[in-house]
Amino acid sequence: MAKLIFRKFMEAKESVETSLRRKESSNDDISLETKQLCALREIFHYVKNERWISQERSKRKALVFLKNHCSYEKTRDELNASSKNSLEVSLSYLSKKLEAKIGKNTIELIMEGRLDEARIQFETGTGKLNPRGYLIEGFTNLLPPPVHSHSTLLTCEREIKLLLAFTLNHLTGLAAKYNQENLSYLMYVLTSTDRGLANDRRVLYQLLKGEYSRDASGESLNLNSQIAMALEEYSKNF
Repeated sequence: MAKLIFRKFMEAKESVETSLRRKESSNDDISLETKQLCALREIFHYVKNERWISQERSKRKALVFLKNHCSYEKTRDELNASSKNSLEVSLSYLSKKLEAKIGKNTIELIMEGRLDEARIQFETGTGKLNPRGYLIEGFTNLLPPPVHSHSTLLTCEREIKLLLAFTLNHLTGLAAKYNQENLSYLMYVLTSTDRGLANDRRVLYQLLKGEYSRDASGESLNLNSQIAMALEEYSKNF
């Protein structure tokens, strides 16, 4: 039977606290243990305060189990559970639910000292980290669904560059290099209903929709050629 994540947590916490006390008594460096304990406390804070399971009664059962150092007997007595077997089944279910949130091997990563990896895995599983928080809105909708099809990032260099090109961080820096007055004007054209800018608005939206992306023969045009074609047509109606 797989070890419950609650038991993994308690064993990890006790191990780190023991190591911390030993090193403190001998004046050894305790920086690793301090960081490990902080990471474990963050997990406990999540278990105690966040909605990782829909029923509060189920969450309380997990917290009582942790409080009683993963003793089925003490937990059963405190909760007045009908039997040890039913409690074990229930806690096994809760363990799988929690493990799916915080990450299957997050506690192991903490104990191995791989704290950055553990933190990012924990924050990804709990929803604190999400690619939508770093990529421009709507970009992820253009991508295929997640599939584990590679063993490393080494074969994905071109695709990584694509992601970076559409990060908020990259585009914020890029936008800062352009004439802000011109950009403000373009946004006014796109968002206003000013009748005097009807032609400007038409041309801009047609550009954004890709209506100038190909020439008469159907060949793809680069951005400069698209803009030149659009502005040529715009000038005829100016």
